[in-house]
This record gives sequence, structure tokens and C-alpha cells, in this order.
Amino acid sequence: MTNLTVEQILAGTTTGRMQSVGQMQVIPLLGEDDNTFDPPEFDIGTNDYGSVRVENRGDRPTIVPTGAGWVVKAAAQDHAVGGGALVPAKQGRLIDTAMCIQQTQGGYIAKQKHNMLVLPVALRSKALSMRKQRGYDKLWSSIESFNASVDAPGYGGHLEYFLKKYQRELDEFVAEFELIPDQVGAIVLINGKVIGIERAPSQEFWTSLWEPLIRVCYGSLAIKASMGTTKPPKTRVALKGSPKTLTEIAAVLMDARSREDGVVETLVNEVGSNKLKAGSPDENMGAHFLTTVASQKLAGQIVTEGPGIEKVRYASICAASV
Repeated sequence: MTNLTVEQILAGTTTGRMQSVGQMQVIPLLGEDDNTFDPPEFDIGTNDYGSVRVENRGDRPTIVPTGAGWVVKAAAQDHAVGGGALVPAKQGRLIDTAMCIQQTQGGYIAKQKHNMLVLPVALRSKALSMRKQRGYDKLWSSIESFNASVDAPGYGGHLEYFLKKYQRELDEFVAEFELIPDQVGAIVLINGKVIGIERAPSQEFWTSLWEPLIRVCYGSLAIKASMGTTKPPKTRVALKGSPKTLTEIAAVLMDARSREDGVVETLVNEVGSNKLKAGSPDENMGAHFLTTVASQKLAGQIVTEGPGIEKVRYASICAASV
């Protein structure tokens, strides 16, 4: 068992200016590209409940993101995976520990490229804890509880009930947050608390992963956090004074930006000191290792170059309970 900190996981990155929308805030992480991996844009299909076949047609290996899922329009059982997976270039692999996320719908997903989501934060730690267990129905009770917590109508383990009810709000998160040059990740806050730490190997990979993360994974919790309140989180920086001239307005904006930079620095320092335990690697592909990391507050996975923790290429870590 190895201990590591969030600061070690984010080594080599710097932070950009914080973006805010409602109860959600995003601190961009900037870094250099490692083009070892293709973006997570692959073909997936099913021919049995609880199993997903991933086909990587790219010239580089790729990573199936932790908590990835596929909700399709066809009459087929939607599926997700609890943990991530490494897929070599021009090859496929079967993930037979996947889970159904649409309880009463039958049918198999036709193998092709399907839009990917990442499971809501409220479901991810449970799904991750069962990543090695077989059982297509293992997440149904958790999905039903999640739906009830956000007033999504319907019975059973149907994630699409939530997705249909809040489609407009989820789409708005994608439009309102902005990717910036050199971005390879983000620290995500909900209601002023750090909820997620995400790092991709390259800007190309991050651009592909960003929408699945912000729309459902973190957007779901932002929706829940906004229920019954219109107050902004304490980490939002308010403008001071009543400026009247352009010079005064510029001064007020500069002051707000300075205070916001201070908030970001404090948050990054605080989350950076969090310690996580890394067990034995879940799997490896040549020199790259996929490892699950966890503490009482956070849980997720990292991909490293080499069995140590010095070179983190991918990380997806979020609150262990919300």
C-alpha cells in the first residue's frame, strides 16, 4: 500500500482562472501534452448483460474513463463501468464486470461509437467499489436512491429518468463552462467544496472527456445542490463598492480578480495536502498502470507511467460520499 497526495497527482500542472456557474465552480488545470493515449472515442457494444466490448480503432492506446457509461436511443440496455480500463491500439477488450443502468429495458447495444457519459458523483464511489464484481444489476438500488434524491420520477434503476428530467439544465452546464488553451484537467467545486480532481494526458484527451464529466458527473450534483437555495457558494467573489466611472469599474474588477486568485490558491493548497492510499495496480498495459486510490473523503483512479506514482498521466478522483 502506497500513500500519495493530490499534489503529487497534479505535479506538472498549473491553475487557470476559476469559472463559476450557479453552485458549480471549475479551476482549470494547465499542462503539457503527453500524446501516448488516443482520446476516449471508441466503439462499444454489448452481447450480454453486464458486459461491454470496447473496440479501439486508433493508432494509440486509450483509456476507458473511470465510471464511463453509455445511454443509447435504441431499444437496448444502457451500461456503465465502475472502474477504468486500458485498451491497446487497434485492439478490443471485453469488460465483463460492467453494470446495467436501465433496469427494465432489454436488448443489446449495437457495436459502434456511442456518446459517453460519466456516472453522477453520487454513484461513482459505489460503482468503483464494485468494479471487480460481476452482476448486471449491482447498481440498480443506488440509482433508484439517487433519482429519489433529485426528484426524478420513476421506479427502479433507470438513470435515464434523471437524464430526461434535467436535460436542459445539463446541456446548459456544457455551454456555460469554457475550455481554455493548454487545459488538461480541472478541480471541480460544488457549493464551495472540492468535489472532483480530474487530469488527462493531453489537451486532446481532455477536450473529449470534458463534456461527459461536466454534464452528468458534476452537473448532477450541482443540480442537487441548487435545490431550495439561490445563495451563491461562499467561494464566489462579489464585487465591492458602487463604481460609476470606467476607471472605478476597472479597479473593482481588478480587486475581485485578486481576491479570487487568493481563493484559488488557498483551495489548491488545501486539496493538495489530501493523502490517498494506492493499492496494487488493477491492471497494466506495458509500462502504464491503472491503480485505484482512496481516502475517507476521496476515491478514484490514476494511470501512471511505471508502477510508481512519479508520472501520473490520468486521474479521475471525486468525493467518496455526497
